[in-house]
Amino acid sequence: MGFATHLGPWLLGTVRNTTGTTVGTMENCGATVVSQTFKKNYTGQAASATTDTVCVLPAGAQILDINIDTTIAFTGSTAANVSIGDGTTAALYWAATDVTSAGRADISNAAAKLGAWCGAASTASPTGIGIGSTDVKIIATMTPTVAAVTAGTVQYTIVYTVADSTGLQFPASA
Repeated sequence: MGFATHLGPWLLGTVRNTTGTTVGTMENCGATVVSQTFKKNYTGQAASATTDTVCVLPAGAQILDINIDTTIAFTGSTAANVSIGDGTTAALYWAATDVTSAGRADISNAAAKLGAWCGAASTASPTGIGIGSTDVKIIATMTPTVAAVTAGTVQYTIVYTVADSTGLQFPASA
């Protein structure tokens, strides 16, 4: 099985541009949802912060979800606090959350971060749609407390839609 690459969004649907007001003549194209995953074994990490690149999102992407799954529960350290950011702001997309226990981290802190996910509160082009007009590195900062980690693995998955390089979610031209 091979890999395929594609520049720009995939537009899916039977009607690309609205030419009327009834179903079948109104635009129904949408961008596909994609994801990138990064898994990190933190075994042996000292009780100090470490930063890893999770992925790089293409210009204009809109984050739809962030999954932080602890696949091996942490031992040794009393807490394992992780935040997700862009390399400039450590917690831009996800505020510090303890992920010591196995399972998926609660997304309860995401409401305050949604503006950064979709660009609504940013200077992203155009008018705050997407993460911006340049690619963005997504980082995870892990900070164990008290003691070194004797076991602990986390899998990060960023789910997003791809837009074109101007930030438009549904480009008007090919």
